[in-house]
Amino acid sequence: MLGRARGGATDAPKEEEAVRSEQKEFTTKAEYNRWLVRQENAKSAEVTRDEAKAGEEIIKERQRRHTTQGLSRQQAAMVQMKRASESLEAHRQQNLTHGRKVYEEVSGWRVGAKSTKDEWAKYGKSIREQQKANNATAASVQELNESKKAAAAITRQEDQAKEAEREKLKKQREKDVQGMAAQIRTETSDQTIDAAKRVFYEQRLKSANDTKAASAAWAKERAEKSTTFREAQTKRRNKSKAARSSAGKARELLLTSRTAEAAALREKKRTLSEAHKERMQGEYLEKASLVKSVIQNSIYTEGEATGSPPGSAKLLASPKSGRSPGRSPPVGGGYGDEA
Repeated sequence: MLGRARGGATDAPKEEEAVRSEQKEFTTKAEYNRWLVRQENAKSAEVTRDEAKAGEEIIKERQRRHTTQGLSRQQAAMVQMKRASESLEAHRQQNLTHGRKVYEEVSGWRVGAKSTKDEWAKYGKSIREQQKANNATAASVQELNESKKAAAAITRQEDQAKEAEREKLKKQREKDVQGMAAQIRTETSDQTIDAAKRVFYEQRLKSANDTKAASAAWAKERAEKSTTFREAQTKRRNKSKAARSSAGKARELLLTSRTAEAAALREKKRTLSEAHKERMQGEYLEKASLVKSVIQNSIYTEGEATGSPPGSAKLLASPKSGRSPGRSPPVGGGYGDEA
């Protein structure tokens, strides 16, 4: 039994706490405002984190693009230099090939001329030997010499024409080679290389200026957004403070009004209590005067019956009250209390 009593005593606070937790089913305005502020702060923090991530991605993308452009320009410059060297080597190989071809052609001409000369020499030697063998006349020898001279003149003309054509081709080839060399010198000159470097430098400078301008614009935009966010936070904070202050003022006003109502209620209860006491006192006095008149009437009646004077009779106690008629009841008691 004692254990059950103790268990019941220990379970009582838990039941009271459960009842209190069940009774607290509402949320105050201040708690709701704090919850709204926490939600706004969480949303603002999430937006700020997203903007920071987007800014980091933009910076990484700009750096990657800048690096890619630098590498592509460097590769383009290397490809251009390699192409120029390959072009120069191709021109040189072409010159060597063409020169080798011209040399072989001229060598062929020379070999052909030498073979033709040898054939004609062999033919002349055979004719001379045949002439000696046939003991030809001076006229036939003269005719043979003239034919040989005519054939020699034709051969010389052909040789001169071939030599002139060879010189012409040689000069044309030299002219072409000089033109190609001049073109290569022009393309690979210091001025051209400096101009290309200048163009490349200007491109890189323009890209750097664009990057700086974009960075400045982004920084300005970030500063503006930060300022806007701070102003919004300040407005929310001031609004929350104003709501908290108005809630405090409303609570103070409610407390003041409840205090005034309680004081008025207490004053009203006091007034009603005094009125009730006065009414009860009046009723008591009325009843007391009625009892006194009844007693006096009974005394006069007894004196008349016994023949004794009215003043010699003794006052009788009231059987209902149990008190002597001359004793007054306490204030606030009496018949009014019994009633």
